[in-house]
Amino acid sequence: MLISALNDYYDILLKRGDTAKPGTSLQNITHMIMLRDDGTISNIIDVRKSGKPDKNGKTRLMPIEAVLPTRTQKTAIDANIIEHRAPYIFGLNYDKQTNAFTTEDEKNKARKAHECFAKTNLEYTEGMTSDIVTAYRNFIKNWVPENETKNPHLLNIAKEYPGAYFMFCLDGHPEKRLHADDGEIMKKVRDAINTEEQIDGVCAITGKAAEIAKIHDKIKGIRGGQPSGGLIVSFNDSAFESYGKTQSYNSSISKSVMKRYTEALNFLIKDSWHHEYLEDLTVVFWAMNKNDIAETSSFMFNLGFGGNKANADKTEELLGNAVNKLSDGKHADLSTDNIDKNVMFYVVGLAPNNSRIAQKFIYRDRYGNIFKNTEKHQEDMKIDGLKKQISVWRMLNEMKPPKNQTEKTPAPVIAAVFGAILDGTRYPDTLLETIVRRVKTDKIINYARAGILKAYINRNLRLNQKEEEITMALDKTNTNEAYLCGRLFAVLERIQKIAADTDLNKTIKDSYFASACSRPMLVLPRLIELAQNHLKKCKSGKKIGSAIYYNKLMGEIIDMLGTDFPSTLSLQDQGRFIIGYYQQRQDFFKDKNNENNNTEGEM
Repeated sequence: MLISALNDYYDILLKRGDTAKPGTSLQNITHMIMLRDDGTISNIIDVRKSGKPDKNGKTRLMPIEAVLPTRTQKTAIDANIIEHRAPYIFGLNYDKQTNAFTTEDEKNKARKAHECFAKTNLEYTEGMTSDIVTAYRNFIKNWVPENETKNPHLLNIAKEYPGAYFMFCLDGHPEKRLHADDGEIMKKVRDAINTEEQIDGVCAITGKAAEIAKIHDKIKGIRGGQPSGGLIVSFNDSAFESYGKTQSYNSSISKSVMKRYTEALNFLIKDSWHHEYLEDLTVVFWAMNKNDIAETSSFMFNLGFGGNKANADKTEELLGNAVNKLSDGKHADLSTDNIDKNVMFYVVGLAPNNSRIAQKFIYRDRYGNIFKNTEKHQEDMKIDGLKKQISVWRMLNEMKPPKNQTEKTPAPVIAAVFGAILDGTRYPDTLLETIVRRVKTDKIINYARAGILKAYINRNLRLNQKEEEITMALDKTNTNEAYLCGRLFAVLERIQKIAADTDLNKTIKDSYFASACSRPMLVLPRLIELAQNHLKKCKSGKKIGSAIYYNKLMGEIIDMLGTDFPSTLSLQDQGRFIIGYYQQRQDFFKDKNNENNNTEGEM
């Protein structure tokens, strides 16, 4: 499904000019080499453009893009038609320590690369007579690397040289570029693409007879993957081969489809509106329409993606109406935000596996359904009326120990979380188990953890056709024993703090929370007895913060519980205990007469 969808998306990219035509590719260019008719260099011009200022106000120079013949994917020495890489063009290395150019390196790669470039390009341009191609051929014939180590034009760009990429034009005529669409070289490239390809199989994607790709192009930008890129399709062991076929002939994907799907995926990973990183997982998403920014930006908003400030501002600009409604807890009207609810939308999770790329999950549905489910996910997460998104990243982060945030979340868990969000199904049990364990171990109960537990419990009930029981804020009518026990624990802790009238190094939460959460009968009666001593130290009167107020509140909760506390609590009931504790604490903080008015924080 992935390769087929990317193959279709390529046509959309082609129509809007976001990818190059078959036989060509987009390449970053930093400098332009001006050639005289005799092939000598008249100048090397920096063509980079100023990018957006960073958070420190500094502006970086960004390369421009040029459409060149398809670039080689080989790691060994292999020249391109119209070369853009410095070692191939000039046959020189730049030594930063000596601040000088040299032809020497350990494996003599610069000399070999230049020789390969010269041979390949002279053979390809044989018989061409245009001014720019003639100058290019003269440059290749006359350039001797050993004689150019002090070339003034190269010395002018010495510091940029190691990371520079070049294009060629005719001196005095910057419009006459070697890679011009109407030039001799690009015409020959197009003619080669249009010639009938060798037919040696049937493409598994199109179902048509075609030339099957032996090796697939690499995908770059996968987090944790190799810098040179990885492969979606790869057969490099005889154990994976069959019917006498070798390498990627086993995949039965044509060369044209291979080029299309790799170009499309590389674009998506390169574009900030179409991907997000979650630990070592690269999440890619797109809609099958000509301009899918409205869909991808709303998807990013609903999942809390796009921490980038520029992205965040643009999202609000694109989704002004939807953002405002969602922030107010209302449902967005997709028809007013240029969003096509019927367009097919894809979400794919990719992870590195040595030189390969593993697909961890893929979801496909109409965007209206995905939007509704992601919107419902955020609604389920909301607790205590706090208007704040809980991102997927935050959910995963809350599953880790506070002192070991580098711990990786298993890919299957991330996939299961995405499945629940996008399909509107149950959250994985691992989410409940891990959050409860982390709360009991870390003694940290924050908005995100309480929201996750609320979402898990309520969704589980809803999908089983039962009434949701946990509200966003404190529910004084909730008679669930576990919820009441959590509320009671929060009251007992509050009494201890009020009685002390100072900051305590250790409260009952530090000593008893985990055991009270699991076995209330064992702990709560003793804490109630202890609270009687604390109440004696509280101020008199009936106002909030007084002994009478807290004694009454404690009595109301105990009356709702009955005479016996539950002996043990199931995992879901432990989640209810934690939410009851959290919401009771938040209710204390809301009162204006309380000293602490914090609504987020750790408890």
